Amino acid sequence: MKRTFVVILSLCSIFTTSLSQKWLSRSFQLNNSSGNSTSLPPSNSVFQIRTRDSLGKNFVWFGSSHGLFYSIDGAHSFTSFRNEHAFAHDGIFSLDAHGDTIWTSTGYDKDFQDGKVQTGGGYTYSTDNGITWHSKPQTLDGRYDDTIQYGNNFLRILPVVVPEQNVTYDLSIAPNGTIWITSWASGLRRLTNYDSTKWERVLLPPDNLSKLQPESTYDFYYDPRPLDNIKAFAVLVVNDSTVWCGTAGGINLSKDAHKQFPSWTKFSHQNQASSILGNWVIAIDEQKFLRDTQRVSRIWCTNWIASHQGENYGVSFTENEGTSWKTMLNGIKAYDFSFRDSIAYVASDAGLFRTSDGGNSFQRNGDVRDTNGNIFTSQAFYSVEAIGDTLFCGTGDGILKTIDNLSHPFGQYWEIIRTYKSVKNSDVTYSYPNPFSPRFEITRIHYSTKGKIEETSVEIFDFGMNHVRTLIRNAVRNSQIEHDEVWDGKDDNNRTVANGVYFYRVTIGNSEPIWGKVLVLQ
Repeated sequence: MKRTFVVILSLCSIFTTSLSQKWLSRSFQLNNSSGNSTSLPPSNSVFQIRTRDSLGKNFVWFGSSHGLFYSIDGAHSFTSFRNEHAFAHDGIFSLDAHGDTIWTSTGYDKDFQDGKVQTGGGYTYSTDNGITWHSKPQTLDGRYDDTIQYGNNFLRILPVVVPEQNVTYDLSIAPNGTIWITSWASGLRRLTNYDSTKWERVLLPPDNLSKLQPESTYDFYYDPRPLDNIKAFAVLVVNDSTVWCGTAGGINLSKDAHKQFPSWTKFSHQNQASSILGNWVIAIDEQKFLRDTQRVSRIWCTNWIASHQGENYGVSFTENEGTSWKTMLNGIKAYDFSFRDSIAYVASDAGLFRTSDGGNSFQRNGDVRDTNGNIFTSQAFYSVEAIGDTLFCGTGDGILKTIDNLSHPFGQYWEIIRTYKSVKNSDVTYSYPNPFSPRFEITRIHYSTKGKIEETSVEIFDFGMNHVRTLIRNAVRNSQIEHDEVWDGKDDNNRTVANGVYFYRVTIGNSEPIWGKVLVLQ
């Protein structure tokens, strides 16, 4: 029987949105770049950050809700590719680079029944370090691609023929140029020929098996609906042969990934004594350092709760290729890692964590405020990347930059970089980002008091002009000309508001109120 893929509602109910949705360009030919230079980033919602050195310049690449951009001067100015036609969608869900090759995946929310479903938007890549860009459609099967060979086995599979719930959340480039991607319902795939649009499916062990070997005999139906270990979210290429893949059913290791039929070993919360904390793995990274002159390789992964009792949020690492795992940060929903020799940094919902002793103890960032009086009011850090002793952090409310050394201990010095448009001394107000999703970000209401010290009130109303939230009432604002007030998308009873258009009123002293509107989209 021929089968076609349909939208998988059960996946939506288990897995909402993964932020591994968790990166580089040419430094010596900037005049030839297709990017546009700007003094501010194009977005305050930054989900991926990666760094690379090129001819003496430190490139910091950012994947955001408003496209791909980079900085080569420590995030003081930026080059954005948002207007590059090869990027069909603004939302960058994954990003990687190797040498002069850069790959990104994009995605968007599509209306579905009474809500939204995340949808894959395709791929944009460059092989000349960002000078020129090329695009590919989201990976899809043919309607009759219902059989796959693995060794001497011919297994039935469910074709994935639509982009809904087929979002590429992670990708990794091998030294030989092979692109590995993880795309939720579409599973783990690879591409060896950039001229092709056909991504090769790579089989992983089904839920009832801990190993998959091409010399063995199998008879199972490869269907992501009941099989959690086929729903793929994270991939790390260590070398051409060694690949790790994180799924909703655990973390998988292949040591012969260069072969036509790779073999795999699966590690889950259930199948080991010293196991990972939770089976839903959305990020994997490798830490390399010297310990007593011995080279150490640690594989770190984030752990989220999937569908089994006893699982927990947190992070885990192994130094013996998955034989055993050390777990830490129990109960913390983590998103990303970065390393500086033996120091590890973990970006999470509860802040940025630092450990220098292999997870035996952690420091967490304190209050985040910079010398200009800007304050970071959220706790969520979605991405982190280190260049020497400087850390760049991606959040839903701007790029955060801090220094970690003896002169500036971790978490004590911060720069907050946000995009905005100056209103100067005008009676103009706007909110940014707009629209915004309270699940991942806040919106800022921007206005001017024209340098006067005035009592100010800011209130939110729904489309029917019913009062929703008072952000500030008769608060005295200083002589600074322009100001921001933060709305987290909640009402006065701390409940997240429904999708829709909301109006806000800014009242400054005895002046006539000024009005603006903002769109909430979950």
